[in-house]
Amino acid sequence: MEGILLVAGGVVVFLASVLAGGTGFGYSLVCAPLLLLAGIPLADVVVINLTVGVVTRIGAVLRLRHSVDRQRSTYLVAGCVPGLLLGHLVLDRVDADALKVTAGVVAVVAAGFLLLRRPAVPPGEPGAPSRLAPGVAGVLGGFLGITTSMNGPPPVILLSHRNVAPRAFIADMAVYLLACNTMALAVIGLTGGLSLDRVGLLLACWLPGAVLGNLLGVAYGSRLPLAPFRLLTLGLVMVTGLATVATSIGGL
Repeated sequence: MEGILLVAGGVVVFLASVLAGGTGFGYSLVCAPLLLLAGIPLADVVVINLTVGVVTRIGAVLRLRHSVDRQRSTYLVAGCVPGLLLGHLVLDRVDADALKVTAGVVAVVAAGFLLLRRPAVPPGEPGAPSRLAPGVAGVLGGFLGITTSMNGPPPVILLSHRNVAPRAFIADMAVYLLACNTMALAVIGLTGGLSLDRVGLLLACWLPGAVLGNLLGVAYGSRLPLAPFRLLTLGLVMVTGLATVATSIGGL
């Protein structure tokens, strides 16, 4: 069974990384519900997804550094800090099954929003930038990141609502995910929640595929039929998210 898990998990991580490389987000949104359904403990899923996010976003930050909106990214990252601390406090007080339900609900809501949103108006036409909205998105993302690994939906919804140009969208998300994931892993490590005995083998097997998938998504994202792939992936996210909720409610 462990061999099947390694292979199936590797395929999931690879495909999710292709999506993330081509669109700038979606890795944890895809992986978290599927890995939870595979029976991997939530704490390990969080560490795995955060680590993959750090490794795969480094290249994106370096490549797109000139497209980053520094003010918006700063507020997103700054907001992430209190969200991480609040999420860490909740981890010690909330049942794991309740957090799994939260992860499933977040996946379904975020995927539904991204599937059903109306086409954006041309980028570059939003109203005056607000400092509050990125900060709030950062707080929510930080909280969800350390508890479920799904820190992407709040900033994705913010950037989508503002119709940010694709290159700037991916650049800002890369900075945010790299910073937020790194800080979350630091908090988890400093508080004794990082165990390589449990996740070391999985990371060793899955990280190469994640890096390759991310590179393929970045290199060929504009050539691949991303719209059908995105539709299929987000549909799968909704199904697995609902399944995660259904299976976790029984343990509450």
